[in-house]
Amino acid sequence: MNRIFPFLFFFFAIHFTLAQNKIIDTGDEWEYYDKGEDPTHDWTRETRLLDGWKTGISPLGYGDSVVTTEIDYGGDPKNKHLVKYFKKVFTLDDPFEFLVYEIGVKMDDGAVIYLNGREINRHNMPVGKITNSTRASSLVVMGKNEAIFHKTLLSPEDFNAGINVISASVHQGRKTSSDCIFSLELKGNNDTDVLPSLLKERTLKNLSLNLKIKELENKSIIEKKNLETELLIQNKDNYKYALYALIVVFLLFIISAFVFFLNRKKLFSTLKEDLMFFKNQNTRKSQELMNYSLSSIQQQQFLKETKHSLEESINENDTELKKSIKKLIRQIDYSIEQDDDWLKLLNHFNSIHKGYLDRLVKKHTSLSETELRHCIFIKLYMQTKEIAKILHIDPKSVQAARYRIKKKMNLSENIDLRNYLQEF
Repeated sequence: MNRIFPFLFFFFAIHFTLAQNKIIDTGDEWEYYDKGEDPTHDWTRETRLLDGWKTGISPLGYGDSVVTTEIDYGGDPKNKHLVKYFKKVFTLDDPFEFLVYEIGVKMDDGAVIYLNGREINRHNMPVGKITNSTRASSLVVMGKNEAIFHKTLLSPEDFNAGINVISASVHQGRKTSSDCIFSLELKGNNDTDVLPSLLKERTLKNLSLNLKIKELENKSIIEKKNLETELLIQNKDNYKYALYALIVVFLLFIISAFVFFLNRKKLFSTLKEDLMFFKNQNTRKSQELMNYSLSSIQQQQFLKETKHSLEESINENDTELKKSIKKLIRQIDYSIEQDDDWLKLLNHFNSIHKGYLDRLVKKHTSLSETELRHCIFIKLYMQTKEIAKILHIDPKSVQAARYRIKKKMNLSENIDLRNYLQEF
């Protein structure tokens, strides 16, 4: 019996040593970020030491005698940082060396644990998205609660063969919290007795997740129903208010349209009167300018005839008289050359009858300049005698010119030239 006892003692000691192995232990070095703001988005899986991060020995925190590495809380005791961030890189050559892995976390007040960027557990934290302003669900009272290691069981499939990153965000329940503690241990275990515990924990976790999903689904259904009811009530009220608003808008539109119509009618009447006034003024001024131009043309024709008479009355024997007459003829020529009354008349005519002469020339290309002048005089409602007087020709010559013009235009005998030019 005395020989069997040492053998059993040695067997259980070897079994216990082979069954458990600490991969991460209290007193190991951790990287931490205590700036009071969000770190980079990939901090939960980044293997290198990030900018702004520091290193220290666990336990890390402040305000407690068990803390090995003091971290910063912001300098204001009444407004401390709510969240601190921790991460550690470790290597597992073969994750399947152990049957089960056990994580133990000591924190104050709450924590979210990540493995290779994936959340694996929460302790004393609310559900939903975790941010830099998320508070712990409750305060951890100083004493035994701070010494508890909250355990989580993991299977080998949760780890990478090689480099792994385990990280955590530790959250305070309030900004005036007196202390902060974080420490984490990771053990590998080959004891088969632990497998039921892992299975049980996974089952409970799945059941808890399913219950939360069901709860969220039911809550979502209730909220959806409530929202639909509120929307129906709101839509009913909205339809009623929309109908009232539509009636008001319609009445305002009718009134505005009526006022606009009256103002527009009044404005149109005023503009019509102004237009008629300016049109009459313009016609009167144009007619005055036209008469002035016609009178000037008539005087020009008179000068031409006077010149012709003087040229016929030159007496070759009377030298002095001949010189005087030639001098007078030169003055008449100068006056005729400088006189551009016909061009003025043409400009006035084009300003009143825009494009008329161009269209006439384009359609009847064979008309001479003199014949075009006859057409302009006819368009100006001038009678045969008036045209003959201006041009200092016989009225019969005017009639002959009209006949030639009508023939060049290829007008039939039953078409009156005056009517044709007025309507052209």
